[in-house]
This record gives sequence, structure tokens and C-alpha cells, in this order.
Amino acid sequence: MVNVEKLGVFLSSISAFFAQIDDEAVLIDTPYLNSNTNAVGYDYSGMIKISGPLEGCVYVSAPSSMLREVIKVMGEPDSSMTMMKDLLGEMANTISGNARTEFGADFIISPPKIIEGIPSIPYLPKDRQSYVTPFTWRGYKAVIGISVA
Repeated sequence: MVNVEKLGVFLSSISAFFAQIDDEAVLIDTPYLNSNTNAVGYDYSGMIKISGPLEGCVYVSAPSSMLREVIKVMGEPDSSMTMMKDLLGEMANTISGNARTEFGADFIISPPKIIEGIPSIPYLPKDRQSYVTPFTWRGYKAVIGISVA
């Protein structure tokens, strides 16, 4: 399991993502360990598989109401399901891509996979736990899950 101090790169990435679109601060809550057999999430989850010296996954999960608000703030008139999924994929890419800077070029990230609902056992390493970090933007709650070792 990745050291808890290394979580900062993932958390600063989500703050940076929202800072690009809005002046409203992202409130990051306290990370906690959670069993992957009982994953935490919302309506949609953007999953990125990690390989190289570190293996596992990173996901961001958000309610559709939050995704629609992000789209609205970005000035995008299309708030379709396709647009919400694309946005979530972009959020997941931003988080894991920025982490690559911290962990090095051998930190290989896959294209995002969008999952309806909470990530389940086929997506999360069943023999590990995830660090789950809740965050809030404009009153909307979401989470980042990190299961990398």
C-alpha cells in the first residue's frame, strides 16, 4: 500500500482540477482505509488502472448532480450522460496523470474506464484496501479511492 504521505499528490490534483474551472474551494476530508469488498462511491466512477513499480487503481466517484453542476460551471450546454462520463474520465485522468509526476515515468496509467455506480470487486484489487478521501465542492460530495501498492 502506498504511503499515506504520498496521497497528497492525488488530493492536490483534484483541487487543481476544480481551481481551473471555478473559484469555489474544494474541501478535502480526512482519508481513511476501506475494504475493497465494500467500496465507497456514487452514481458514476472513473477508474484508472496503475501498473509498473506500483500496481492497483485510482478512482474518482461522484453523483450525477455534481457532474451536471461542473458541466454548467464550465459553460458547456450539453449535460448528457455522455458528457458526464467524459468529464469524469477527464477528472480521473487529471488525478492519475499528475501523480505520474510524483512517482516517475514507470508509473503507467491506463485510459479511464467509466463505471455506473460504485466500483466493485472486478475493478478493485480484492486483496487490498483503498484509501478513500471524501471531498466536497459547492456542497456536492464525492470521493477519490486509491488502492496502489
